[in-house]
Amino acid sequence: MKFLGVGGGNRRKEENRQQGTSDVSEAPLLHRRFAVEALHIDPELPPAQAPDAEKNAGEVIDFNMRGDRNQNPEGIGLVALLREDLHSHGTFFAQGFWAVAANRFGNWRMGLPKPIRIPCTMVYNVLYRIVHWTCRIELPYIVRVGRRVRIWHHGGCVLGARSIGDDVQIRHNVTFGLTGHGDPIHRLPILEDRVVVGAGAAILGPITIGHDSVIGANAVVTQDVPPHSLVAGIPGRVIRTLAVNERPTAVETKV
Repeated sequence: MKFLGVGGGNRRKEENRQQGTSDVSEAPLLHRRFAVEALHIDPELPPAQAPDAEKNAGEVIDFNMRGDRNQNPEGIGLVALLREDLHSHGTFFAQGFWAVAANRFGNWRMGLPKPIRIPCTMVYNVLYRIVHWTCRIELPYIVRVGRRVRIWHHGGCVLGARSIGDDVQIRHNVTFGLTGHGDPIHRLPILEDRVVVGAGAAILGPITIGHDSVIGANAVVTQDVPPHSLVAGIPGRVIRTLAVNERPTAVETKV
């Protein structure tokens, strides 16, 4: 007894072998094409740019993360800055507000005379630990934080960046940090203004996320991202350029 499917398959394979062809030779190309179409990736868009290996601290922004001076936004005092942060988060009980507030206080004390700064440093260390333990957010004072930065929800955030711009929005379980365990502290990402970071995203290494960009949930970004970009995937890549009406806007504040 013959199984027609098997016999037909054997004859087809024999014909292909004699003709030097294969019925599966085009499969990888088709798979790649279908994957691109399924993700709606514009093939004309360039991939994210690899970071400059020679870039060092101070080339892009003029500080070296020693934490030796006040890096709060200029032209606004601590009380006014905290009031704006509170309005940005909408409630006194938002965990993100307390994480940002600890960062602001840690920077503000660096502008004080040393005899007064010492007890303020003790207060900052206690406040930072309380925020870390209760809110599960790490935002050390050596990270320069712009105005109206909002951390939505709480928990699982390790925000080790060189700079976070104005009106940046960060969801939970987000990581900013180094790509390697032994890397120097300044090899951290820079987020420009009005960047939105989805839940679970990781932005790693000495890269720059261009202004008005959106980083999708769970993306792992290790290369520079141009402005107005939508980034997704592992590894993260630019899916498309955001239309004008899709770009992030300034964080709304409740007065």
